[in-house]
Amino acid sequence: MTDYNVLSQEEQDEIIVSFMQAQERDDFCHQLNLSRYETMLKTLPEGDWKSRVAKLRAETVQRLAEVRSIIAATEPQLPSAERLAVAKNRLLVKNAGKVLSSEDST
Repeated sequence: MTDYNVLSQEEQDEIIVSFMQAQERDDFCHQLNLSRYETMLKTLPEGDWKSRVAKLRAETVQRLAEVRSIIAATEPQLPSAERLAVAKNRLLVKNAGKVLSSEDST
């Protein structure tokens, strides 16, 4: 990868880990939606709403394939297991601090 003057290796690790978390979150949500659509399609009567749900299901299948392709392409960019764990912990601490500061302001 490129050497940066300001962006530290730790920051780069956090960016990659944060990105992968977002992709995995996206995958999870698409799987939830897909399950819902498939359940709904079994019981919905024929009509516009069933057609719409069938279209949403097809779009979700396509989007899930796209997300999984992005995940597969990102996996080789992940830091080592040790650096990944450390980056996840730093992100947890940072996010916990954001939650605390937003609670403090209320």
